Amino acid sequence: MSTEYRSAPESITTAPRGIPYIVTNEAAERFSFYGMKGILVVFMTQYLLSSDGSADFLDQETAMVWYHNFTSAVYFFPLIGALIADWFFGKYRTILWLSIIYCLGHLSLAFMDMHMPFLEPRNYLMIGLMLIAVGSGGIKPCVSAHVGDQFGKTNAHLMERIFGWFYLSINLGAFVSTLLTPWLLSNPNFGPAWAFGIPGVLMAAATVFFWMGRKVFIHIPAGGSEFIKETFSAKGLGSMGKLFGIYLFVAMFWALFDQTGSAWVLQAEKMNRNFMGFEWLSSQIQAINPIMIILLVPLFNSFVYPAINKVFPLTPLRKIGIGFFLTVPAFLLPAWIESQIAAGEAVNIGWQLFAYALITAAEIFVSITCLEFSYTQSPKRMKSFIMAIYLFSVSLGNQFVSFFNLFIQNPKPEIELMVPGEYVFSLSATDGSENVVKEMRVNVMETKPKTERLTEKIEKDDEIEPPSVSFTETLLVVVPNEPLNIFASTDFGTGEGDAAYTWTVEGSSPANIKDSNKRFSTFTSTEQGEYTVSLELGVGALSGQESLTVLVTNENVAPVVNLPENKDFVLYVRCQGIGGIFDSECTEKQSLSLNASGTYDPNGDELTYEWNLLSQPEQSVLSNDNIQGRQFAFPTSKVTGSNYYMFFAGCMFLTALGFIPYATRYKEETYIQDESDTE
Repeated sequence: MSTEYRSAPESITTAPRGIPYIVTNEAAERFSFYGMKGILVVFMTQYLLSSDGSADFLDQETAMVWYHNFTSAVYFFPLIGALIADWFFGKYRTILWLSIIYCLGHLSLAFMDMHMPFLEPRNYLMIGLMLIAVGSGGIKPCVSAHVGDQFGKTNAHLMERIFGWFYLSINLGAFVSTLLTPWLLSNPNFGPAWAFGIPGVLMAAATVFFWMGRKVFIHIPAGGSEFIKETFSAKGLGSMGKLFGIYLFVAMFWALFDQTGSAWVLQAEKMNRNFMGFEWLSSQIQAINPIMIILLVPLFNSFVYPAINKVFPLTPLRKIGIGFFLTVPAFLLPAWIESQIAAGEAVNIGWQLFAYALITAAEIFVSITCLEFSYTQSPKRMKSFIMAIYLFSVSLGNQFVSFFNLFIQNPKPEIELMVPGEYVFSLSATDGSENVVKEMRVNVMETKPKTERLTEKIEKDDEIEPPSVSFTETLLVVVPNEPLNIFASTDFGTGEGDAAYTWTVEGSSPANIKDSNKRFSTFTSTEQGEYTVSLELGVGALSGQESLTVLVTNENVAPVVNLPENKDFVLYVRCQGIGGIFDSECTEKQSLSLNASGTYDPNGDELTYEWNLLSQPEQSVLSNDNIQGRQFAFPTSKVTGSNYYMFFAGCMFLTALGFIPYATRYKEETYIQDESDTE
């Protein structure tokens, strides 16, 4: 370690001089991370395109697997970063170098919407997420431990307060970015390039802020061989073993908490998001968590903790246990919301905010406590490594969610195609009494040259796009006098200005429409008959309109099979230069997904489905047996709706109960850096 840097804490009673640089760095870095992560699920399910501009969306289950695998990787790489920092290079240089890799990851994500050659947008997404996982994950344990390194015994009493400010900086950055990046993504004047690019700029700024504090930081040197000796000593192994037991319980908390960025966002898509006079984007709701942290941390430190201390001593492990139990009702509330949605209710997003309040309180009890506890309970040369083991609990929790979502998925119908030409498939859907069959022709062709596809996409991007309206279902059924909630998905296109919603209804008898100035409405009619409900969306001088049919009847209605009559499918058969290393176009066959998600029963009855191959090109030798998942029943997942949330609430409750005996037997041992510690 160069002598120009301090290697031991100063003997002072005030806050360390390097703290402002660390806090500023953390606010900017957290803006970049949460800004990107907050829009990831919505981007993958609604915005991801191929290089020719066609939709390349992921289904919700697959998007959740990608999201939680990425989050798991982010919290796995702290183990690698901590080893590099504690064994070889020290925390400062490790943070600085990995931050550069982090910036390159953001740059790769921005490339997805910038017509970059060589790779498909999905490839840039994969590379970007990998680099961000390495960079963000690698610096995580080092940054938290670097905060603790700034303190000696004379100012250690300030550590709890500074860790609270450190956590506030995390949430300030997260709050601003979670409001901003969803708006950038949905605004046609900006889009994915800006939504992912601005977080990249903030990450670059975070790196500069950190570098500026280099001469006032306390640079605890890497332990080298001493780190290995201490890690595998009786003291080191004992500390790791005791703490890892706690972290296994904490992993379940993170399994639930991190679904606020996946399952809760997807739930918000189905809710009435008009709150406090604004129509919120589904991925913006997450912003309530960091703003609650900012408001509640001082409240907890000044009132809640002292009040509990008057009843019983509030040790760190008791804080964690309280947080576990608070997490249970935080997931029971979304379970209730799902049951109301299934019953046809238009649930206001305000109900989800109550769940955020509970899980945010749980986060304060668990997460902030674990940061400080992990530092004080780890031997001096193992600070980063112990912090990495704690962060690994987040990885374990997200892997649990990912594996669970993979396990509950039913096989998706698909067939591998190798021969160009025309294929004809049929889909039959039955509710037990009515059976409906519809055919779909698939034109399988070889790929266009990439230059041609890129030109088409650029030309398409230059077009004026009017606002658009879409409905998930084209036919809805309701009995007389029963209210029917109708939701619409909207896209403002390239229009500028305030949005104006106009609902109309036409039919043989009078009918009522409520809330006709929003993207949802409530339909009621006293008379049986067929009605056409339309929504016109106006944005500035542009407008778009869509309609659906509402059938008011007491009779059973046949299933609705929604399939395109004709579909083009490009069979990629040749590699394209450098991109061939990663590009899916290098395969000689591809799987055609036989998607029946638009098929439903208007009465809500359970349907069974069957795909059949009716005709194919002469050179093709496929049969119905080649259709994987040919016969199936919806839903696509074995566990859906409120049952999904009840499962995780039950897991958390059992975890909280199991934590009690472990915590009562844990013996604390505190390690703080000495002012006399030198290189």
